[in-house]
Amino acid sequence: MFKYIKLICYANLDLKTPLCSTITDHELGDCFDWTNARLGADEAISLVSHVLGVSFTELHTNRDRIVSEAQVEQLQIAVRRRLRGEPIAYIVGSQIFHNLTVKVTPDVLIPRFETELLIDIVVHLTPEGGCILDLGTGSGAIAIALSKMNQYRVKAVDNDPNALEVCAENCALNEVAVEIIRSNWYENVDGSFDTIVSNPPYVAPHDPHLNKGDLRYEPRNALVAGGSGLAHLEKVILGAPEHLRSGGWVVVEHGYDQRESVLTLFQNRGFDQIQQRQDYAGIPRIVWGQWNGR
Repeated sequence: MFKYIKLICYANLDLKTPLCSTITDHELGDCFDWTNARLGADEAISLVSHVLGVSFTELHTNRDRIVSEAQVEQLQIAVRRRLRGEPIAYIVGSQIFHNLTVKVTPDVLIPRFETELLIDIVVHLTPEGGCILDLGTGSGAIAIALSKMNQYRVKAVDNDPNALEVCAENCALNEVAVEIIRSNWYENVDGSFDTIVSNPPYVAPHDPHLNKGDLRYEPRNALVAGGSGLAHLEKVILGAPEHLRSGGWVVVEHGYDQRESVLTLFQNRGFDQIQQRQDYAGIPRIVWGQWNGR
C-alpha cells in the first residue's frame, strides 16, 4: 500500500524528481495512488491505464504488479503535462464520444460530452437511411457516431487537411464508411441532404475563456470565429437551403451567449419549426430548424 512517508516524498515533484528515491520496487498500486493524490481518481485512472497498459479492473485487483522504471518515468511525464494544464485527451491521444473511441491530436478539438446532444437530435429528425452532412467535422466524431446508426449515409467536411487525416484514421478505427470532403464549408459540397449538422468554431476572438482550461491547448482555428463568434454559424445556416431536401433540417451547436442571435439567423433565413435545447448544465447549446422552401 501507498505509505504516508511516500506521500511526503512526492510533495514537491519537479521535472527531474524520480517517483520516490526510497522505492526500489514500483508497484501498480503505488503508481495509481501517487497519481490519484495529484489529479483525482478519474484522471488517475485514465493516465495510469494508458501509460501502464492496464485495465480498470487490474488497478484494483493487481496492485502488487511491478512496474518498470521506464514506465514510472513515462507516468511522471504524463502527470506533469496534466499539472501544467494539458488536456487528458491529448496526453492519452483519444477521447470517448457516444460510446466510441475517437483519436484526438492537437490538430482537432476534443469532442465534448454536451456535443452528444447533437447526435440525439439528428437521429430524432432524420429518417432511416437518410443522407447527413457534417460540416466542420474535425476528428470526425459526429459523423462517425451517426454513421453507426439507422443506416445513415454521412459526408464529413473540413477545410483543414490535418483534421481530415485524423478523421480518416478515426473512420478506419471505428470501421465506418464516411465520405470525407475537403471544403471551405459548402464550397466543394454536391448533392442534397436530409440533415445538415455542424459544431463550427463559435468562440469570439477576445473571449476570456480562450485563456483558460483545455481551450489554451486546442487549435484556435477550430474554436474562434469573427463577428462575435457568429461568422461560421452564419455560413452554415444561411447556405444550408441550397443543400437541403424539402423538409430537411439544420442542427447547430452554438456558444453559451449566442442563442438569440442564432435563433434570429434561422428566422431571417426562413426556417420553420425552429427549436432550441440546453445542454446538461442548463446552458443554451443547440438550435435546429426545418427547411420547407421559400
